[in-house]
Amino acid sequence: MSGFSRFQRNVCKACLLLLFIFTPVQAYALSEEEKVTALIESVRNTPEGTRFIRNGKAYDVADAVSHLKLKYSKAKSKIKTAEDFIKHVASASSLSGEAYLIRYPDASTVTAAVFFTERLHKLESEK
Repeated sequence: MSGFSRFQRNVCKACLLLLFIFTPVQAYALSEEEKVTALIESVRNTPEGTRFIRNGKAYDVADAVSHLKLKYSKAKSKIKTAEDFIKHVASASSLSGEAYLIRYPDASTVTAAVFFTERLHKLESEK
């Protein structure tokens, strides 16, 4: 930097400082695809015995994760955001239109739309 004027050195220092300040914020922001992946994987973090209800049949979490991954891979080109994923992939059967449900071991049940929306809000609030 010896060939630079004092002004140029100060500008470089200021740019480096700004880069240092803003890089950590950007490094922790999840992409929309990372959010979708995290949402799918969040099904694994439910209490043991949780069931994923699809078209009236109960599936374990491993089957649910497999199904959601497959369904997402087929619709990926149309899905731009995690909200799109929830609305068009994770909430209802594309065959019957029937809402997916999450049934916990205590028999309480929520729609998959509610389940994934809550998980998304939690993901986004953690960044």
